[in-house]
Amino acid sequence: MEAQRLKYLVEIMQQFMKYGIRSVTMDDISKNLGISKKTLYKYFKDKDEIVSTLMQMDINAEMELLDSLVQCSENAIEETYSFSGVLIEKLKAVNPSMIYDLEKYHPQAWKLFETHKRIDVYGCIKSNLERGIKEGFYQELMNPEIVARIYSEKIDMLFNQELFPVDKFKIENVYNEMIRYHLRGIVNDKGRNYLKKRKLEKNNL
Repeated sequence: MEAQRLKYLVEIMQQFMKYGIRSVTMDDISKNLGISKKTLYKYFKDKDEIVSTLMQMDINAEMELLDSLVQCSENAIEETYSFSGVLIEKLKAVNPSMIYDLEKYHPQAWKLFETHKRIDVYGCIKSNLERGIKEGFYQELMNPEIVARIYSEKIDMLFNQELFPVDKFKIENVYNEMIRYHLRGIVNDKGRNYLKKRKLEKNNL
């Protein structure tokens, strides 16, 4: 049953990412899966359970991937670019309404997202800042704990429709600018020289 449940979750996630969470009903889900609602409810208590389960699955997969990127990145700056590359691709695939739907209609899943942001994302950024200072790319006088908290809280800005309406701004472009702003603010002279060299070599940020 667990393998079938996982298969259903993957397909449901695709529906949510394409159409948003609120607009996809349990009827829509059962039709898309080709099963009856009675069968659907054998696997899932309700839509809230589906959304929360998907959120936790996504968080687990993201953290596993980010951990692997830390191991294979040659330095803190490259680690930051690797992180941003993963998240940009993820943001491109997400329907802009998903975050709003989570916050308004699925508080349990939203709490998981907020906890992930304030603990997991914060931890990743803090470790990256400490690594960059140790490697000599980031400013020594910087306080990693404070900067990591600022960064993790800025994530909410990406989904602020009043600040960045989707008809005017692509969320991946907003995130790209956020990363550029972040890096320029924390690197020292060695880091700036590395960024300049990297830009010439890779035509990147």
